[in-house]
Amino acid sequence: MTIIEDFDAQPEPVGSRAMHDDLMITEPPQAGWAGWSGPLFATAVGAALRLPHLGTPHALIFDETYYVKDGLSLITFGYERKAIDGADEALLGGSTDIFQPDASYVVHPPLGKWIIGFGEHVFGATPFGWRIMMAILGIASILITARVARRLTHSNVIGTTAGLLLALDGLHITMSRTALLDTPLSFFIICAFACLIIDRDRTRTRTQDSHGIRMPRVWMTVFLGLSIATKWSGAYFAIAFVSLMLFWDWQERHSRNEEKAITTWLSRDLAPALLMPITMVAIYLSSWVGWFRTTGGWNRNGDGISFLPQPLAALLHYHHDMYNFHTSLTSEHSYKANPLGWPLMIRPTSFFYETAPTCGSDSCSQEVIPLGNPLIWWGGAIALIFMVTLIVRRRHPAALPIVVAFLAGWLPWVYYIHRTTFTFYSVVFIPFTVIALALALHLVTHRIVNDDTWNWQMIAALSAVALLTAFFYPILTGQSLTYDMWQLRMWLPSWV
Repeated sequence: MTIIEDFDAQPEPVGSRAMHDDLMITEPPQAGWAGWSGPLFATAVGAALRLPHLGTPHALIFDETYYVKDGLSLITFGYERKAIDGADEALLGGSTDIFQPDASYVVHPPLGKWIIGFGEHVFGATPFGWRIMMAILGIASILITARVARRLTHSNVIGTTAGLLLALDGLHITMSRTALLDTPLSFFIICAFACLIIDRDRTRTRTQDSHGIRMPRVWMTVFLGLSIATKWSGAYFAIAFVSLMLFWDWQERHSRNEEKAITTWLSRDLAPALLMPITMVAIYLSSWVGWFRTTGGWNRNGDGISFLPQPLAALLHYHHDMYNFHTSLTSEHSYKANPLGWPLMIRPTSFFYETAPTCGSDSCSQEVIPLGNPLIWWGGAIALIFMVTLIVRRRHPAALPIVVAFLAGWLPWVYYIHRTTFTFYSVVFIPFTVIALALALHLVTHRIVNDDTWNWQMIAALSAVALLTAFFYPILTGQSLTYDMWQLRMWLPSWV
């Protein structure tokens, strides 16, 4: 059975083995077209909000100034080169002859920049070209989120609701229209999460003596390796997901009252899992293929630990410098945001702001700000607290993986509270926030647990979210507004 076939399989109502699932929909949702129509509709909504006027604004906004040029350099030379003075203006004017011969010191792995560069290679080094791959990955994330929410909760309605919430979220819309590294990171993480849930369900239905390669675990390992090759913060999810996987393995063997459960768990579950980090490291190193195959990359000919081959020694020394940069980045920035405030969207990051040339008024504004839909973020924060209570009371098996995934994307940053960080990093955990909110809405509005139908309360909630997204959409996508209309959208002083 392939991953795609298994993803469409009927999830077993097995939550009661580990938890009291009195809030769980125990009847599997209808498969086939009924299980795909809602997620595909949510995906279409997401595409309609992310693709139009993707080249607006015609500018390098925020950190696009780094990653767009790095991606183009990787595609052209195999490694990142320094750009000439005035490179942004030259690139926007249509010239790609913007690089010096010297290597550029970069502090993120290459994969996300390779993805941006691929879009530039296919569609041209234009705003559309360097943003299109982010839009594609953002749109695909909606479909995967909806489908994995459906599997987690046994509900087509909850899955579709989660997909629509992600499609309508302002932060996700803007990040899907901006050439930064966080959107591909978020895509790889939700793919890995989907594989984790598929593996859990397959593990619970296998026979005690079954053997063989567990393909969902293989794919989860691949996606986690790709996430780390995009940004190092993918490692937090690797630790969280593998730990949760092993916990479920132990829980399943214990529930079956297997003889020598500990020994079996150590040999059949833990031991194979030790290969996963090795595979992730191999995938990570492969993302540096351009650096290895050329001689011009930063520190490519440098020294390092003597007993290692020169390229690996030089790369390890380079990574030591990268680590020092990330852990000591404390420079002031006007949009620096305390991680404690991320879940409430306290201080969003303005990517672009200009006085617009025309809007029908003497004072015009044009802004791109990844501002999360307040109903989703503030309601999602409450829903996540609700998920914690479900875990403590052992009421719903979906709550644990949702909270673990959310915490993997948020909690480690609290440790680096002194570091310069930004709210848009939270795009990596917004899929889990919307799954929590969709599940909470269903539990609150449905009097009968097994009622997997739409009711007016959920439709009203989604309608309110959609109206609010329409209200904020101009500042999510860089449209011209009068200054008064722009100010009307700045609900909190910290949003300015």
